[in-house]
Amino acid sequence: MYILYLLTEGPIRFNELQRRMPEEITHTTLSRQLKTLEDEGLIIRTEYNQIPPKVEYSLSEIGEKFRKVLSVLEIWGNEYIKYLNEK
Repeated sequence: MYILYLLTEGPIRFNELQRRMPEEITHTTLSRQLKTLEDEGLIIRTEYNQIPPKVEYSLSEIGEKFRKVLSVLEIWGNEYIKYLNEK
C-alpha cells in the first residue's frame, strides 16, 4: 500500500522508491512487490531505451482510483495518531 501511496506523487524510478521506503527493504523484495503490483494492473512499468537504462513506475488508471482510498486512510491514520497521543 505504501508503494501506491508514493506513486500518487507521480512517476518514480526504482532507486528513489527504495530510498523513500520507511524501513530497510531489499532490492529483491521491492522488485517482487513492484512485479506483483504490475501483474495486478495497479502500476505501470515504463522502460526507456537509453544508456544508462531508465525505468519508471507510475499508477495505472485503476491504480489512480485507489488514490481516494489512500486519502481516507491518511485522514483516519492522522486521527488515530492524535487519539493515541491524547490517551
